[in-house]
Amino acid sequence: MNKPTIIPNLTPLRGFAALFVAIFHFDAVVANFVNQQQTMLLGKCYLMVDLFFIMSGFIMLHVYGSTFTASIAKRDFFKFIGARFARIYPLHFFTLMLSVVMFYALQEPASPVNDPFAIPTHLMLLHSFGIHKIFTWNVPSWSISAEWWAYMIFPLLVLFLGKYKKTGVAVLSILSITLYFSILYLLPRVNPFVPGLPVPHDLNVTYDYGYIRGIAGFIAGMITYLAFKQQEIVKYFSTDLASILCILATTLLFHFGANDLVIVLSFVLLVLTIASNEKSIYQLFQFRPLQYLGDISYSIYLTHGIAMFLIATPIITNLGYIYKGPGSLQIPFFTGLWVCALYLLGIVLISSLSYYFIEKPCRRWLNERFKN
Repeated sequence: MNKPTIIPNLTPLRGFAALFVAIFHFDAVVANFVNQQQTMLLGKCYLMVDLFFIMSGFIMLHVYGSTFTASIAKRDFFKFIGARFARIYPLHFFTLMLSVVMFYALQEPASPVNDPFAIPTHLMLLHSFGIHKIFTWNVPSWSISAEWWAYMIFPLLVLFLGKYKKTGVAVLSILSITLYFSILYLLPRVNPFVPGLPVPHDLNVTYDYGYIRGIAGFIAGMITYLAFKQQEIVKYFSTDLASILCILATTLLFHFGANDLVIVLSFVLLVLTIASNEKSIYQLFQFRPLQYLGDISYSIYLTHGIAMFLIATPIITNLGYIYKGPGSLQIPFFTGLWVCALYLLGIVLISSLSYYFIEKPCRRWLNERFKN
């Protein structure tokens, strides 16, 4: 299974998405410092996870697509799944165990979030299937569950595209759109804190059938990659102007709080234009610190929830604010800005440690075992 050349332009994009998820959770969970009446720029950043799913489908088809176009050989399937397991599971396991140890060591009050019966579902990557009534343990890891099950069906999706060509593209495009619509308007969603409150029509499902969201985005990314392979399409998206316009358009859609499906469409165009660019945007994204940010993006994503309570909450408390749980604090903008900056710096440091001492060596060790 030969691995084609990577697409380095997308590496910094992963890093930016991970940081925006971290900022979103700081604003929503630790201390609100951005007024959503003035801008939804942070309020919509839960959608950065959908950008992850789209990029994942895009990259998986780029790297592994040719392996499953004609058939799904048992050896190839297990090599693929083994590589994906080595990529996502060690850090997921580590952050889960760290969350459990921290909870019991600090003797925190029992809550549905720290449900011991949820530990097995986390270990089996089933915690995005609506099994629990609230998010549990290392909350961001719900998307790892969704990602894993997208991997499991990926070879079938590639085989379907290889067999049915244009018809397959149309069918999967319709499937992705249908899944997104089902999340917005059909899923029986309930507010976990106040069950009687109406749930907004958005894509922010996590523990409550988040796997559907993952599969929808993964398929959207695969379709985007097929467009990327068409020169007659790419030529319109490969310029700096196209990239800048997509970035500006996506930013404005966030700011004005556009419908989630419209923002997901902008992500599709954004991934297409960033991946296609070979000019100034390409040169900018080769900047080593930006590439490094993308390299540690998975660690940023899985450790930022823990960093909130190790870094952000203590700083807020030492400033004299009384933290009573998620959504309990509102602080001035500039105070939130510098506290958030320290929090992000701490995340990068923690993520660097987890990347070099957990994620990278465990992946290498497991890949060596799966080769035999």
